[in-house]
Amino acid sequence: MRLLRAWLPALLAAALWLVSGAVEWLSRRSSSFVLDVLDLLAPETVPMGQLVAPAPWPVVLAGLSALAVAGAHAAALALVRVRRREAPALTTFAAYWMCAVVAGAVTAAIPFAAAVVGALAEGRMPSGLAGTYLVTGAHWGLLWGWLPALLARALDTEDAAARSRAGLAAAGALVLLAAGVATAVVAPVADAARQAAVPETPEPEPVPTGTPVPEVAPGEWQVDPLWCTSGQLEVTAGPVEAALGVRAMPVRVTNVADAACVLEGYPDVAFGATRTGAVDVEVDFGGDTVVEDPGVHRLELAPGERAVTVLGWRTPAASSADPADWLHVAGFHGGRREVVEVDTDITGGTVSVTAWAVAEG
Repeated sequence: MRLLRAWLPALLAAALWLVSGAVEWLSRRSSSFVLDVLDLLAPETVPMGQLVAPAPWPVVLAGLSALAVAGAHAAALALVRVRRREAPALTTFAAYWMCAVVAGAVTAAIPFAAAVVGALAEGRMPSGLAGTYLVTGAHWGLLWGWLPALLARALDTEDAAARSRAGLAAAGALVLLAAGVATAVVAPVADAARQAAVPETPEPEPVPTGTPVPEVAPGEWQVDPLWCTSGQLEVTAGPVEAALGVRAMPVRVTNVADAACVLEGYPDVAFGATRTGAVDVEVDFGGDTVVEDPGVHRLELAPGERAVTVLGWRTPAASSADPADWLHVAGFHGGRREVVEVDTDITGGTVSVTAWAVAEG
């Protein structure tokens, strides 16, 4: 019986912790005026991110946080319990009230510490929202802690032996530690379950508002049947190499077919921007001082062999136009262009293009 009396204020604090969280959660899902008013007195004791996880994780996490509150409150109450005759009633009541403040702050510190450790482990700065929840726990104690304090004051008798108080403090600390460890283990699992339960909605691709880039270069072209078609080549572009006032970007192709094919001369290139469509660029085949052109050679690419061309341009002047972020390239003029994502500052002007050469390495 004495053990139950000692734990009753802590159990009441745990119940009020859950009540506050439930009221706050309900107020978010309802337009009830009463709930909106009660929300002013109901801090978010259980983080919303934990409540949106699939079952049974919300119940498990809420139960662990209530268990932590009970343990922290019982330990704090055992440490500050005073004799009635040694302190005024108001002082005793205030000390018991502060036990709830401490219990709320300590319990809120569990996910706060987990968030900080997780952020530092990933090499990033912790979010400021984690610290906000730490304050929320103490706020709950100020708003609701007077009720467990009244109960603790009403149950006060002449002090039990110091051994009993020490045992209660140790038991409360043990319950708090167990709940904290369990929360640290369960929270990542619950978060992973929450993320897995959210269906991935692909973002709609931007629709260019300007002129689209043609799939094949306009004009009449004579195509050698031995030339490498787009289906035979795998294209990679970049990275962009920057020097004083100039840029250069290699574009490599790999023969992924089972038979050899031929590249001869210059590739066909065009540029596009995601939002605005085709970028008006003048292509200078043969290069200039920006890139050195090796000259035209007939290259026979065996399966797995690679060739390279280099695109060069001068640093463009400041412009409000969207830079090219897509390269449209074919092995020859008249071939179907492959589209490769690139990161350039090309907004117009002239781009030099070298002839195909054997790619080293």
